[in-house]
Amino acid sequence: MKKFAALTAAVMGVAALSVSNVSAQEYWPTKPVTLIVPFAPGGNTDLIARTIAPKLGEKLGQSVIVENRPGAGGTIATTEVASAAADGYTMQIGDISTHAISPYVYENLTYDPIDDFEPVIQVTSVSLLLVANPQVKANNVQELIDLAKSDPETLSYASSGNGSPQHLAFEYLKSLTGIGPLHIPYNGSAPALTDVIAGHVPMMIDGTAVPHVKNGALKALAVTGTARSQALPDVPTMQEAGVNDFTFTSWHGIMYPAGVPAEIVEKVNTAVGEILDEQEVKDRFAELNIGLAGGSPEQFAEFVAAENKKMKSLVDAAGVTKD
Repeated sequence: MKKFAALTAAVMGVAALSVSNVSAQEYWPTKPVTLIVPFAPGGNTDLIARTIAPKLGEKLGQSVIVENRPGAGGTIATTEVASAAADGYTMQIGDISTHAISPYVYENLTYDPIDDFEPVIQVTSVSLLLVANPQVKANNVQELIDLAKSDPETLSYASSGNGSPQHLAFEYLKSLTGIGPLHIPYNGSAPALTDVIAGHVPMMIDGTAVPHVKNGALKALAVTGTARSQALPDVPTMQEAGVNDFTFTSWHGIMYPAGVPAEIVEKVNTAVGEILDEQEVKDRFAELNIGLAGGSPEQFAEFVAAENKKMKSLVDAAGVTKD
């Protein structure tokens, strides 16, 4: 009787697990899904989320509601998502800051960017731009390097803040070229770009400067990715400009709390992958210098792990820490 009871329990357990898997795959979602944006409305992360959300809702058969929860460089919302229920109803647009830089900048974070999340899909890969005020007497990267070395006291660079991707990208450039411009941190890209356009700071590296280059307010010297920008095809990559080992891209991706069933992760991955393949979406983001990525959850997980190693090294070299 004991053997029969044990066998019956085992069979029932397998059956329950099968039903659970089928339920997760076929019947999820049964209510609206929340997509957390850990930054204020209006930026690239918000734009990406609000482009994807309605299309994802159509594919899932339930509304996908975008919620902006800004604060502390995105770490407040990311901490909340890390501890959210692993039922598939709370997801996040994570990025290079929340999931590769902040864990090594903020000393008191309670989330782990690898262990506490299920990477779903990489959405973007964004080359940044090295831009300068038109009055700067350098029209390419080599001329800028020469200028910085011949007159180091006159050059500085802006960024969107200490420990930001823009800051680390320029520190990376400094380490490879031996130049030493002073860092001027701002509270966001918009005020930093405003001061570069006004000539208060000579230059910066940023991903949102394309419109200002196109209207002549700034000049672009190089892009930081491995390929030229579709929006500015005449601007060389850093490697083409002679900085051979320089590659730096910002990125965004959808993250779930750890423990969300694999069937749900795959379902969202497939749906978002189809959205990223739509020509309308490709064209919209190409105009903004936002490259689209895609790929499997496993590929995204490997990418995030590699980015953590790279960003930790850059943060350590720059000596950036926050409470």
